[in-house]
Amino acid sequence: MKRILSLALLISLPLTALAKDEMSKIAGTYKGETRAKGETRDQSDEGTYVNRHRTIMVVLGKDGTATLAQSPDATDEITSFAHWTVQGDTIKLIFDPVDKQITPAPMTFRYEHKTLTPLVYNHDLWRTLPPPPMKRQ
Repeated sequence: MKRILSLALLISLPLTALAKDEMSKIAGTYKGETRAKGETRDQSDEGTYVNRHRTIMVVLGKDGTATLAQSPDATDEITSFAHWTVQGDTIKLIFDPVDKQITPAPMTFRYEHKTLTPLVYNHDLWRTLPPPPMKRQ
């Protein structure tokens, strides 16, 4: 029995090392922005005009932590903290609980060519447009 456990441990060590190595390659800052069709510049309080973009940014740490900043309405920004995992070409953010607030459902992205494309996200938050793909910065 001890021999089987030792063998299982030896087999699992390289798999863990491969996962950590893959996380190191993917870790970094990714940002995407989009503008709704027909959306134009808005006038600010000071009288200047600014473009209002819907933005999303995720920072994936080498240690498995993540920070997600979303601005689905082009005015307010929502920042969330999470942990991330990678399985093949799929990256999953699992949000950290905050006090007595409801923890959001996990968010999933496809990773290809240094771009994260949201697959599973909060549709209530991103009502009119889906979150844009994010390019590595």
